[in-house]
Amino acid sequence: MDRISPDDSEFQEIADSYEETCRLYFEDSSPESILDKSVLEREDEEEKSRSRLRDLPVYLLSFFITLSGLTAVIQPLATRLSNHPGLFRMLNILDYYHWTKMISVVFGLFLILLSFNLLKRKKIAWQLAFFSSLAYSFIHLIRCGSEYVVWIKDRELNETIPLITGIAPVLTVILLFVLRKRFTVKSDRGDLANGIFVLLISFAVLALYGTLGFWLLEIRDFGINFELVESLQRAIRQMLFLGNDDIMPHSRFGRWFLQSINIFETMAFTFTAVSLFRPINYVLSVRPKEKETAGALLDNYGKDALDPYKLLEDKSYFFSESKKAFVAYSSVMNVAICLGDPVGEEAELKPLVKEFRNYCHGNDWKLAFLQVKPDYLELYKELGLQVLKVGEDAVVDLDEFTEKTVKGKNFKSVVKKLAKQGYQLNRYVPPHKESLLDSVEQISQEWLSLPGRRERGFSLGWFDREALKQETLYVLESDKDGAIAFVNQVRSYAEGQVTIDMMRHRTEVPNGAMDYLFALLLTDLHERGYKSFSLGLAALSGVGEKKDASKEERAVHLIYEHMNRFFSYKGLRRYKSKFHPEWEERFLIYEGGTANLIKTALAITRAGKID
Repeated sequence: MDRISPDDSEFQEIADSYEETCRLYFEDSSPESILDKSVLEREDEEEKSRSRLRDLPVYLLSFFITLSGLTAVIQPLATRLSNHPGLFRMLNILDYYHWTKMISVVFGLFLILLSFNLLKRKKIAWQLAFFSSLAYSFIHLIRCGSEYVVWIKDRELNETIPLITGIAPVLTVILLFVLRKRFTVKSDRGDLANGIFVLLISFAVLALYGTLGFWLLEIRDFGINFELVESLQRAIRQMLFLGNDDIMPHSRFGRWFLQSINIFETMAFTFTAVSLFRPINYVLSVRPKEKETAGALLDNYGKDALDPYKLLEDKSYFFSESKKAFVAYSSVMNVAICLGDPVGEEAELKPLVKEFRNYCHGNDWKLAFLQVKPDYLELYKELGLQVLKVGEDAVVDLDEFTEKTVKGKNFKSVVKKLAKQGYQLNRYVPPHKESLLDSVEQISQEWLSLPGRRERGFSLGWFDREALKQETLYVLESDKDGAIAFVNQVRSYAEGQVTIDMMRHRTEVPNGAMDYLFALLLTDLHERGYKSFSLGLAALSGVGEKKDASKEERAVHLIYEHMNRFFSYKGLRRYKSKFHPEWEERFLIYEGGTANLIKTALAITRAGKID
């Protein structure tokens, strides 16, 4: 929605400025700074410490998974079959024995890679790790007693070591089962960085595997006793598919070892490809029935000028179990951003927010609510969410405006002047003529050609010709210039309130044209029975001015003071102040420390962009 303002930029300004807000907050080191940054940093550090403590069992489990993986990779290189009886050879069981070692190596690499996803509490990672560890434990245990370690001569110790190394996979299986309820995250987003990371880890493990393998080979395997440096060179050649044609394996173990490197490498490329090209974590999908249900709930419980934008096509919906309450949200950068407060029966709201928070955490998302009213702040705080004031909404009392404000110095002269010049505001109700739609579309295109103007979404609307066919239009026009500006009326779900969506004009309009438009618009709306009109958010207005303001709010206040020359926040408030509105506080609800606030701010910026 293009909310009413002289430069139509408040949403993008607040979103774009968050990153600069936090930069100034951290870089401001003047003695008179109102921010005690050390306190905030200490609070963030304490929160991180508590989080690490809560996740300690997960870290421990990931360590055991990594240990099991390394054991599975290295042990097959260091062990040999104790004896080769004639019947064993006749049944060709030796080949099956080497294949169990190959499977062991495969499971080892798989477990090492899974350990990183387990740190993120991925549910699918838990499932794969559990069954892989179970299978590896079984393969490991059935080989115990039939192998020896090549560099250990003590027979008793040789029999004991395989049993000891079996502790890690068995303990891993037990820990995975005990901690299974901690792994609930369902989503993951594949990207280039993650794919490269998987590839580097895979090849690091492969290089270690190949180097140790060549170094631990016995002379009878290739007729050569490889030194450590030569082992590394041989491993790299084999990894790069250059081969080692100057040596020939003399034993089954030697042949198996060379094959295992190539299979191991194929696995590494496969894992990387899966990591790069798996589906993204969020796909906007709304069933027609969901939108219908959300609309019905808004009719019964809606009470905000932002509520109409919860029905735009860039939102998804999350309903309470009883379908008597919902939130409208978009997920960007793994942050679920809800527009305004939840809507529905009062008794349903707290359980709904709790359920949605659990749903977000299950998808590896952070949670945020944008431009909420003060009504439910205690509910958000009770659930452990942070509160940050982001501005004030300007609401005009139409009785006072028509009786006093429009007759004052800010509007009286401009109304007389433009009326004399033949400008008038015409109201058009649907169905509209195509010629009218053509005219407002031309105005919109001219407006978008102005510097800094672009279509935005999420808490704003955009030009949609089909949607405008169903809406009431107010067009400023004259016989001489034709149509020069327009607004489209939209419903505010607050009782007795109305607002507009787009406010657009041609590149050249008379001075005071928009003031004239609003003076006539608000007068007409008052005559039609409306009691108030929402002018929209004044970004950063009133933030950090109270004595009990949080340090984050005072940090944002610095932006209001220091960056006004770039974004004209004060000018925006001054313009809206001409209407003598009542100022209603609006807040951002988020979770996590300063780092998550920055991420949430960037996510809000992206949510408002239309490609």
